Amino acid sequence: MGKFEQVLVLEVESAKDKSKETEGGKYRRDSPWLVEAFAKKGVRSNIVFLRNGDTAESLVKANPATAFLGRVNPMDYSEIRLEEYVAMLNGLKDAGVLLGPDAEHMDRLGSKMILYELRDTAMGIDGVLLHDFAALQKNEGEIDSIIPVGSPPRVLKMLRGSTGLGVWKLENSASDEGNVLLTDAYTQTTDEIPRDDVIPRFLALCQEDAISMPFLPLIKDGEFRFLMSRHEVLEVVHKRPVDESAFTATLRSGAVYTTIDLVEHRDMVDAVVQWSYDIKSTLGLADVPYWWSVDCIEEEVDGGELKPGHISSGKTGRRLVLSEINCSCLGLVADTSAEAKAKGMRFADMIADIVLKD
Repeated sequence: MGKFEQVLVLEVESAKDKSKETEGGKYRRDSPWLVEAFAKKGVRSNIVFLRNGDTAESLVKANPATAFLGRVNPMDYSEIRLEEYVAMLNGLKDAGVLLGPDAEHMDRLGSKMILYELRDTAMGIDGVLLHDFAALQKNEGEIDSIIPVGSPPRVLKMLRGSTGLGVWKLENSASDEGNVLLTDAYTQTTDEIPRDDVIPRFLALCQEDAISMPFLPLIKDGEFRFLMSRHEVLEVVHKRPVDESAFTATLRSGAVYTTIDLVEHRDMVDAVVQWSYDIKSTLGLADVPYWWSVDCIEEEVDGGELKPGHISSGKTGRRLVLSEINCSCLGLVADTSAEAKAKGMRFADMIADIVLKD
């Protein structure tokens, strides 16, 4: 990356992800940390807001010898529509000046569809099903694929969303086989509704394909989050739900986050690193994201014996299975503790090192 004299961190001024900790409350919390990290490497850096009419070509022409790092949550804004942002990222990549994120990563890894695509890999889950939007619209028996009568609980997920939005646990009612207990991970509420009402209610929330999968009961014991830059694990966080009845392990739901010692769990960390290389081949990707998280839940293995390729969670008879990947615009830190800035700066320094070596 020696050919670049400057790195510009791209934001959208109207986005709702700004932090009061930044100058004038204008920026994302972690963007100034990245600017500072690049400056430490001897590269000028600044934050710029995308404007109407900006394209990859106009940015490159106005900023010679410059690389770009996008820190924009992928959605439509008054300044730039999602499709325009994606086209911009692809144009910057083609010009050889994009540090991240890669639009292909956002599309493939950042979607819950990844659970279906990777269902046969080391951290895949048996029983993941894809539900075509057209079939959902018809609502002619599709609910029986999502959760058959008499089956154990399953989970229905829309392809994009955060903090549990569009993630529903479905459980057959013990009192009426025509009803389903629906637990919403976002609102943390449970309703009993007719089976035939599940899909129409879901489509009122999202108009797209969906996936369903078995409910993983060991979510009660928490979720592991591997924070990674390319193939390097920078931190592992264990997210424990507020109580054993909780369906999710998000800060929104009151989960407790604890950092895990990387050395003590070296075998697990190394196995996840190897998995990150393996999925490049499985998915046909040229690389993995500059900053991403791999979220995993434990699953008890039949007979207690791990199969070749399974990743042990460190507990006898349990393996890690993929829950979600975040890579579109993942924050450097989630907590608001006094130590958060120091941790965020440490991650920013590591990210700067890694992307400037590419």
